[in-house]
Amino acid sequence: MEDSTVDANYEPYAKELLLGAQLRHKIFCDDFVIKAFHEAEKAHRGQMRASGDPYLQHCVETAVLLAIIGANSTVVAAGLLHDALDDSFLSYDHIFKTFGAGVADLVEGVSKLSHLSKLARENNTASKTVEADRLHTMFLAMADARAVLIKLADRLHNMMTLDALPLVKQQRFAKETLEIFAPLANRLGISSWKEQLENLCFKHLNPDQHEDLSTRLVDSFDDTMIASAKEKLEKALTDEAISYDLSGRHKSLYSTYCKMLKKKLNMDQIHDIHGLRLIVKNNEDCYRALKVVQRLWSEVPGKFKDYINNPKFNGYRSLHTVVMGEGTVPLEVQIRTREMHLQAEFGFAAHWRYKEGDSQHSSFVLQMVEWARWVITWQCEAMSKDQSFIASGDSVKPPCTFPSHSDGCPYSYKPNCGQDGPVFVIMIENDKMSVQEFPANSTVMNLLERAGRTSSRWSPYGFPVKEELRPRLNHRPVYDATCKLKMGDVVELTPAIPDKSLSDYREEIQRMYERGSAPASSTLPAVSGTVGWRS
Repeated sequence: MEDSTVDANYEPYAKELLLGAQLRHKIFCDDFVIKAFHEAEKAHRGQMRASGDPYLQHCVETAVLLAIIGANSTVVAAGLLHDALDDSFLSYDHIFKTFGAGVADLVEGVSKLSHLSKLARENNTASKTVEADRLHTMFLAMADARAVLIKLADRLHNMMTLDALPLVKQQRFAKETLEIFAPLANRLGISSWKEQLENLCFKHLNPDQHEDLSTRLVDSFDDTMIASAKEKLEKALTDEAISYDLSGRHKSLYSTYCKMLKKKLNMDQIHDIHGLRLIVKNNEDCYRALKVVQRLWSEVPGKFKDYINNPKFNGYRSLHTVVMGEGTVPLEVQIRTREMHLQAEFGFAAHWRYKEGDSQHSSFVLQMVEWARWVITWQCEAMSKDQSFIASGDSVKPPCTFPSHSDGCPYSYKPNCGQDGPVFVIMIENDKMSVQEFPANSTVMNLLERAGRTSSRWSPYGFPVKEELRPRLNHRPVYDATCKLKMGDVVELTPAIPDKSLSDYREEIQRMYERGSAPASSTLPAVSGTVGWRS
């Protein structure tokens, strides 16, 4: 490593963090990313986490998670700076001047998502199924999809270090993560993040069940059987001249727990604890490989699913079968092509649609989610072809522009659909927060009518006489009740007698919607001391 890649003025721990990141992913050798690391190091110098680790370490780990899934330098840089607006002297304007709008807007988007999630957590909003679903959709709709990715990476690392917090906080953050962020990871198709988040939440929310089930899974999981099955299948595939990539897998802990609860099954009745995933070149090889599997083992009746000839309505394709392995242990085998695998893991397969089939969304909201998934699919496919993601700014862009897809784009759910809503907004009334759904083109007056606020308290012009009773939209007083509501708007309805406790909420919202006012000066002292574990 050349000396020029590491600033001589860094503290020793900062040098180690940068060198470690560079060894884990080459994007941290990019000048643009190193520049972002330098700014993050200055912004968080002297700050420590509850665990006793330097705050900078959290920023680096968040960025590494993003790099691993294929994010480009703009997203990785924003990942390094994702807490800078909230926990340091850096302002939006400074980030904009230093890194451009791409990074600055992403950092600001993450900040807004953090504050919205905090409001939801404090009001226990996500525990209500309908409102949680609205939150998921609102997060994806109001922010650049990449800001949601950064927020997920931030939360994943925070969950990995949750043991440093008091038990009450552990459970509160784990509950919110299970209700909001794990479903978001699922909607974006990042199955590995979803499983990690769910398993970490399970550990903190149900520690006894987690320990018991993990022990039983370890006891029941037969590594020797998996190794033997792999060896047996590899030999047979080689004899048939089928090119393949074969790996063993087992069902995640939390997924197993949920399946046992939902279907009232015991461990012996779960047929997909042990599994093999077989990736071949083309469709023809999928069926050739299936015949090999059927020849080696006896199938469990009723457990074969052909999602290639009969894809799920969301486009998911693969062959699934359950066979009886050695010692009469059920073994699930999934067979798919590389393209199918990329789509299933990162792309338009949209697992959330058939796992959350009761959700009702308009075509435009579905299109937003599809576009978010398309960003990830495009990046991962490019990585699989060894294309470089080391590029500053937004030099690498997906071919489709949000929220529309190009003609014939296979990732489009409903091509050329319009912005037909719905719109989800946060409403705060008498210290209570809720996520409200409104049709497209709804106005503040529509919200007031729903809340029953168009009675005697209002003047003939639609507004209260006293300024303090005026509704507030994104922390600013409303002067035109016909202004249209937008996705993610926050509307405060103050009580008839002003309640001073609302000031706390207003301060939270003000931080969301007013960009940092501190001058972008390197002469300002760094914020020091212990920084709270962020949402």
